Amino acid sequence: MKTTIQKAALRGAASLSVLVLMSGTAFAQTADDTVEAGEAIVVTGSRLARPDLQATSPLSVVGSGEIALQAGSANIENVLNDYPQIQATQSSTSNNPGGGVATVNLRGLGSQRTLVLVDGRRYMSYDVSQVVDLNTIPSALIERVDIVTGGQSAVYGSDAIGGVVNFVLKRDFQGVELNSSYNLTDRGDGQIWDISGTIGSNFDDGRGNVTLFTQYTKRKPTLAGARAFSRDSLIDDGEGGLFAGGSGTTPDGRINVPGLGAAAGLGCDNLIFLSAGSPSCYNSATDGYNYSPINYLQVPQERFMVSAMANYEINEHFKPYLEAQFVNNRVTTQLAPTPITQGTPYGEGVIGSIRLPTASAFYSPAFASAIGSLDADGDGFVDTATFNYRTAQIGPRANTDERNAFRIVAGMAGDIGAGFSYDGYYMYSRTKNSQRQSGNVAIDRFLAAVAGCPEGSPAGCAPANIFGAGQLSQEAIDYVSIDATNLEQYTTQVASFAITNSNLFDLGAGGAGLALGAEWRNESGSVQPDQYLSSGNVAGFNAGQPTGGSYSVREFFGEIRIPLLADNIVHRFDLNGAARATHYSNAPGNVFTWAAGAELAPIRDLTFRGQYQKAIRGPSVSELFLGQTVSFEGNAEGCNAAAAATAGQLRDICLAQGVPQSVLDDPAARAALADPNLVNPITFVGGNPDLTEESAKTWTIGGVFTPSFAPGLSLTVDYYNIKIDDYITAVPTDTIGRQCFVEFNQDYCSLITRNSLGQIETFTALNLNSGGLKTSGIDVTANYGVPLGALMGSQDTKLIFSFNGSRLLKFDYAPVPGDTIECAGRFGAQCGVPLPKWRHTFRTGLDFDNASFSVQWRYFGSVKDDDDSYVYASERNKAQNYFDASFSFDATENFTFSGGISNIFDKKPPISAGTQNGGNGEQSNTYPTVYDVLGRSLFISGKMHF
Repeated sequence: MKTTIQKAALRGAASLSVLVLMSGTAFAQTADDTVEAGEAIVVTGSRLARPDLQATSPLSVVGSGEIALQAGSANIENVLNDYPQIQATQSSTSNNPGGGVATVNLRGLGSQRTLVLVDGRRYMSYDVSQVVDLNTIPSALIERVDIVTGGQSAVYGSDAIGGVVNFVLKRDFQGVELNSSYNLTDRGDGQIWDISGTIGSNFDDGRGNVTLFTQYTKRKPTLAGARAFSRDSLIDDGEGGLFAGGSGTTPDGRINVPGLGAAAGLGCDNLIFLSAGSPSCYNSATDGYNYSPINYLQVPQERFMVSAMANYEINEHFKPYLEAQFVNNRVTTQLAPTPITQGTPYGEGVIGSIRLPTASAFYSPAFASAIGSLDADGDGFVDTATFNYRTAQIGPRANTDERNAFRIVAGMAGDIGAGFSYDGYYMYSRTKNSQRQSGNVAIDRFLAAVAGCPEGSPAGCAPANIFGAGQLSQEAIDYVSIDATNLEQYTTQVASFAITNSNLFDLGAGGAGLALGAEWRNESGSVQPDQYLSSGNVAGFNAGQPTGGSYSVREFFGEIRIPLLADNIVHRFDLNGAARATHYSNAPGNVFTWAAGAELAPIRDLTFRGQYQKAIRGPSVSELFLGQTVSFEGNAEGCNAAAAATAGQLRDICLAQGVPQSVLDDPAARAALADPNLVNPITFVGGNPDLTEESAKTWTIGGVFTPSFAPGLSLTVDYYNIKIDDYITAVPTDTIGRQCFVEFNQDYCSLITRNSLGQIETFTALNLNSGGLKTSGIDVTANYGVPLGALMGSQDTKLIFSFNGSRLLKFDYAPVPGDTIECAGRFGAQCGVPLPKWRHTFRTGLDFDNASFSVQWRYFGSVKDDDDSYVYASERNKAQNYFDASFSFDATENFTFSGGISNIFDKKPPISAGTQNGGNGEQSNTYPTVYDVLGRSLFISGKMHF
């Protein structure tokens, strides 16, 4: 182990050696990162420049120094997800579910309700969901990240219900900067290598600037089998226990034919072929397939990025600028080999029963005699009620996304006169993704091959032996296995023009600001699956119909800020407001959003702030036009309840759906309806072109305390309240089950289909404006810098404390009216990822003249399961405490060396079996986007500037 770590560390150190050697003759020339006194800046959440970083809405600023302290910052999501206001959704540890992307999700409202900006402008989406992949933002170019919580639609338009995350890039860069970092765990895996370079130059006496940036990132995979907690496929037994069982779909092959067990002299009909051609009774506790080890715990990534920025001041009235980015991002997710069962989606339904020949060289003589005795019509075939087979010989399923994305911004800014300035630009972005899948199986070929290639089978048929592990011939493997492809494309166009005046008039308390503008936006996307995926003739990755559509938006907006009082009765009193009129070309039509707020500082040291906003989110291309797609959302069976055995509404519903009376009357058979080893129903999801906008009412109130008697100390406390109506959602299967089997609502019962054994085969859940969500909480921040003077050879030493905490008071989600789920402090099948009532980060450090050292404490509060009526093995996840340490040292005038350790005490994640295994977890027996799954990790990085 130590040898592995030492080798990996040497590889990382080698990547920095060139920088170290070059630094001895370089000259330091870096851009000024500070805000000059009196310089007007634009704070995210407003288009109006002001001379400070104050904001009416709660604002958190993540500086480049903070980013550098977080594991080299090759992937910015690792930094943002530590903030209590942000709920991790997809990251480098998202394998299934996971799309090879990293997203940001404010307040847990969903990534689609967080607007991501770069320099105050919309950025490129990675697919038809209209969500930004943070992997496409040049991390080494980030000057700071502004996080503004609460609705911001009046200022920025749709999608800002949760708030805005604005990445502010370095501007007017002068010189050359090279960065390199290397990460790995103390087990020698989880490696990430990143190298980037920035070169910029001012010209024509500083009137123009050109900056070029390039970055390469390589992340290696880590398998789930490399960690003890994720090595086994855990099953929740429903009685508070876990066992390592795995999937009932095994490489050995399993069938269920009524009467076959008796004919074969066995005491069961659920048969598995542990010995080739000879069946025995299936035991879920010992015969399940462990699919976990081959899944990725960290998905591999290879990314190449190029960015260019240029600006030139022709005169004060004409300042053209140009930006361009290109990103090639390749990420692969990996799952266990393809499972095929009677419930596998096929065409517009499922496979159902399959035909087995009564005469086959693949059977033992005894089994051939037994199955032949069941051929009542003498046609040479027997139909199975259920079957399970996993194509282990084909290998794992791999999904490789190769996204090529580019973005161009061309604009002009300048002064008009009389204090007015303008800024107009056009942006075009396009993302193309070639999604290549391997390890799939063509269902029609598989069925023909299992049936022994009867007349009429697809050309080239080779009989497939599924009666024992490792029995497929190479000819059968070549015949049934296929690759599949999805081609995706998404484009965003924005034309925007704004006029601002930060000093329109003065009522004696400072200049009043005004901004007016117009914006046009077009969103267009498509997903083109190949013939296997679009026809549903595929097992492995989920099939789906083509998606395609577009819509456009025309908007007019305005914003005003009026200082009313200054050093008169009170220290300062400002009012602000914003409004936006929007016209959608689709169902939302005309919508109007607005905001109003105030800042009151009765004394210089204390400021109160508050804002009320009406925000909206228009439906995305995916939500509008998604072709019917297969998903696996878990079971929501209700006919397994004891009440189904007695006369009443529940029993009537179960019988009407096709559950046999004999099953309802047999406790064991009834319980088996919800056995995850036997049943894994599919969910059909799809778009709805008639969706209207979501609307939200958000308000915040709080205060900022910067006491003059304690220079360097700042405290903020803010309360937020967000209420969303017409929430766009595909009704969850849990809600369908609860509405059908508990509320006896026939509209939801009609969304369920069953097979001949009475097991649920499918749920149908299309997107609807059916939901609502209410959330509220309190954010607290504290920052303090204590000068220590001369210490340890440093002439200007400072002790720094930084605290950021969030208390979640309410998070009530209603998928449908009247069906409210309380998720604050909970997790599970209904609420999803854990939402603790308290989270915080606390960093303390020492800053010297040419070095710094800091320790960070990340706290993630305890959570309990969201279903009080069911006993899971993981009813409560304890609070998690993570401690990190980092340092930075200016080795020479031109070279800075940094390093650190995250999760110093190697804290293991809490365990929960996945929902498909009867549990309340997500993937890898936990929630890998929330909890640290890689364990103790180390990083080193170097930066050379000249």
